[in-house]
Amino acid sequence: MMKKYILILLSVLCCIGCDREDETVDITVMPPATTIGAETFGCLIDGWLYVGGRYRDYGYWFGPSVDSPSIKFLYNEKQAEVDVSVMVKQDRYIRFTIVSPQEGQESEFTNARFGEEKLKNGTVTITRFDTERNIISGTFSGGRITNGRFDVHYKDQEEDLM
Repeated sequence: MMKKYILILLSVLCCIGCDREDETVDITVMPPATTIGAETFGCLIDGWLYVGGRYRDYGYWFGPSVDSPSIKFLYNEKQAEVDVSVMVKQDRYIRFTIVSPQEGQESEFTNARFGEEKLKNGTVTITRFDTERNIISGTFSGGRITNGRFDVHYKDQEEDLM
């Protein structure tokens, strides 16, 4: 019986020690526009600044908690699109799909959502799309979203499914 209590106590202490915030990410400042894979994301929605990278996204895989990045860009080469999911507040995401991304070109983003709220489609200008280093960088806007920028390493969809 004592072993159960010790196990429960250790589990609780472990969970308390998990910090869901990376306080080195300043959510009051738009990240700089870079093309080096700096793992940054920021945009304005209705004039309010939303920055990715501060909060951690915890998922569960057969019980244990898995810490995963809060900025996720998943490239599907067959469909020629990038699915974007960025945690900008605890339990609040910005999501959209970049259609046919090509370096130096303007693309459309579709299926935009802010939390559960559907947003208008917009455009993305891809400033870097490096398939060898898996880096995608660009700027975006549309509807209520303005001054958006990102510079991240993306994952290939096949790689993410394994």
